[in-house]
Formats: sequence, C-alpha cells, structure tokens
Amino acid sequence: MHLLRPAALSLTIALAACNVGRSHFDLVYSVFPTEEGADVIVGVRGGPPAEVWVGFGLGPGAASQSIERVHSVQAHDRNGRPLAIEPVGDAGFRVAAPGSEWSLRYSLHLRPDSDEDIFYRTSTRGDDYLVLVGSDAWARFFESPQPLAYGVTNRPPGFVDRARVVFNLTSRGDAWSVVTDAPTAGPNAYLLQEHPVGTVFALGPYRRPAPAPGSSLQLAVHRDWRVLAEQTPGMVGSMVAAIEGRVGEAAPRGVAVLQPLPPALAPRVGLRTAGMVRGSTAILYAGATPAALARPDRLAETLSVFVGHELFHLFVLSAIAVTRDLAWLSEGWAMHMGRLAAEDAGWITARTAATQLRDAYQRYLRIGGYRAGSLPAASMGSDSQRDLLYLRGELVFRLLALEFQRGTGSDSFDQTLWQRLRSRYDGRHPLDREQVRQILESLLGDEIVRRYVEGQAPLTPAALGLPH
Repeated sequence: MHLLRPAALSLTIALAACNVGRSHFDLVYSVFPTEEGADVIVGVRGGPPAEVWVGFGLGPGAASQSIERVHSVQAHDRNGRPLAIEPVGDAGFRVAAPGSEWSLRYSLHLRPDSDEDIFYRTSTRGDDYLVLVGSDAWARFFESPQPLAYGVTNRPPGFVDRARVVFNLTSRGDAWSVVTDAPTAGPNAYLLQEHPVGTVFALGPYRRPAPAPGSSLQLAVHRDWRVLAEQTPGMVGSMVAAIEGRVGEAAPRGVAVLQPLPPALAPRVGLRTAGMVRGSTAILYAGATPAALARPDRLAETLSVFVGHELFHLFVLSAIAVTRDLAWLSEGWAMHMGRLAAEDAGWITARTAATQLRDAYQRYLRIGGYRAGSLPAASMGSDSQRDLLYLRGELVFRLLALEFQRGTGSDSFDQTLWQRLRSRYDGRHPLDREQVRQILESLLGDEIVRRYVEGQAPLTPAALGLPH
C-alpha cells in the first residue's frame, strides 16, 4: 500500500452527516489514485463506542472477483495509532473503534487483465484513467456482524446512504478531472448516491462534459478516444433521439463517458467494444485496429448499434429496474432497440440491419440457441451463456414486435411495452418476472409468451420474418 500520513485525513474531515436509527455517522472517502488503482482513507466520526463491522460488498451485477482487488485493510485512531482489526467471513472485518474519530484505510488493485467482468466494473490503464463503481470501491459499515454473513452480492448498504468522496488529483496536475453524475460537494468532492451501489466516478483526461448534440445527456470524451472521434458525439446525440422516438419519452438525465480500451483488451482484428451502465451513468469502451479505422463507414455501422444498446440501458436498468431473471428483457430489448435506433438515425440501412440480423440468427444457431428454453432461466445462468442471452433475447423481441403488429396492425410495440412497464414501476422496487409476464400477456396473449419467452418453441426464419 502507498502509505499516507495521518495528516492527510485532517484535510478532508468536513463530512456529510447521515442519520440512521440510533447511530450518527459522518463519513468521507478520500481517494488517492496510484499506478495500481487507488488508495482510500475513510474518515469516520460518531457511531458505536466499541466496535464496527466493515464489509466490501459488491451488490447486484458486479463481478464476484472484485473483492480480490481490495488489499491492505487497516484502521487507525485520530493520532495514527493502529486499531485492532480482524477478518470476519468473506471480505469482512471487525474494527475495535474508539467511538469518536478514526479512519479505515485500504488499497484497490484495479489494473485490467483479460477478465472482462472485472474490467467493466473497476479498471485502470496505468495512470491514464481510473473508473470507480460504487458497489466495488466503497467499504460498507455496519453496527452488527449479521450483514457480513449475507454474502458479498447480497449485503445491505449499511448505515450510510449518503457520504462524501474527495479525490486527490494533485499528482496529475491539471491533466485529470472527475466525471460523474453525483452531486457536487466542493472542489473534487461529491456525494455518493444510493451508497454504495449506484455512483460511478471516471477519473482521467476528459474533455469538459457537454450535452451530446440534440440531447440533454452529458457526454465526456477521453482525449485518447480514437474510434470515429469526430463523428461519435453526433452519433450519441442522434441515437438518444432515435430511442426517445421509439419509446415516446425523453431519456433520463445522465452522463455518457467514452473511454479507450486498455492495451490488455485491445482487439487483434476489427473493432472491440465493452459497456457498463450503472445508475444514470453509461461508460462505453471501444478500440479498433488501424485496418478497421481505415473503413469508417463499416465501423460506424457496428459502433452505432453498440452505442444504441448501451444508451437504451439508461431506460431499462436506470429509469426502470428489473430483477436478475429478467436480464433477457434488458439485454435482448437493448440489442433490439440498438439496431432499430441505428437504422432510424441513419447509421445503418434497412438492408444492413437485415444482414446483421441474419448473421445474429446464424450465430444463435451455431451456439445452440435453439436449446435455450426459458429466457428467465437463461438469465440466471453463467456468464458463458451471455452471448446466447443477447442473441435469443433480440430475436424474441423481434418476434414479439411482429406478433403485436399482426394482432393490432400497429408497429408501436416498443412504445406500448415501455409505457406499460413505466406505469407498473414504483421507482423503488425492480419489476419482477410475474409483473412483466402479465404485461406481455395483456399485449400478446399467454400462448405467445409461454412458447417464446418461457418455453422452447423454435425461432424459425419464417416466424422472425427473415429471408431464407
């Protein structure tokens, strides 16, 4: 760990106050970027006088390996003297806290490797940029050991739902800035939202965030973004507008960050993309070989569908949350809408969209997609089933839209479904499988939903409207 002098804590001890139950805790997370990731000092005031339990829980959607990136967990009193700390369960600790003022310190080793699941959530590229996702980066504090027994993916937020994060970027001079949708609390200081799950921070050399053309969505572009650098801002704006036209509602306010892929994940051939949407922040990664960059029209066709897919997650995942067994809905609908929006916005032609869809159907057959069975069951499967979930999900959405059109004479399936989902979502509890099934059945009938969403009916070219 890069050792930090106790005096560093006193510089950032103006903390955000939070009240939960009988305890009163003030917390500030001071972040010091390093070559390996980041060092974090958490200043703590208040709370139980004798002991505190700390856990590095991940929350839904994060890679379970991320807890392996937390190292050198220590605790100190206000004078820098070590406090007794002992491991409890998986990525948990018991701290003999003095009760008035103390600090927790830990390091995050976040350099990317070939494991994309880790890369999506927390990553660095040397000292070039750092992405910290709420559920991965911030320690959770508890008054009892019970939450540590829940497991890292199911732990509750702890007794703080708003806390302050202060970034020390002095070693980067003026080159680095922080891009986030979190409320500002001072110079390079922000309030965590939905602590510790929802907030995303991107640190690095970004051009000042500005609205994507024709959109209220804020766009921040890393200075090393090379994939259609001149066209991408306009592409983001046009894709947001196309999706808004499809669902009949403005996009949620948020931030889109464009990042280059780190060298470890750079493509050997063509274009490679990765994306993450958490809360109201979308981070889009892309890298392309020189040969691919030399064919901008072909590159734009592929990139636009990817951009549309990720931006649609600001609607379904951000504006509407769903349970994990509905991953087929969020991912399949995003694939479906990404391709439609790219066509609406003029980045691909109808002929290209049909060719892409035929190619997707052939990949679906090659990986055995016809044996997928229930989409909710596939949603709960392993990461190895991800491609199958994307492909079958998109094909099913195309089929549902066609069936809706045949039954009603209208091509407004996506807008109608969106409105029905919005009317059922209360803003707090994710929509579950039963709620979504009822909505789909009201639009399409139970037989279609049973056969194509929850059953094993084959997806044929004829049913999908694809030429043989």
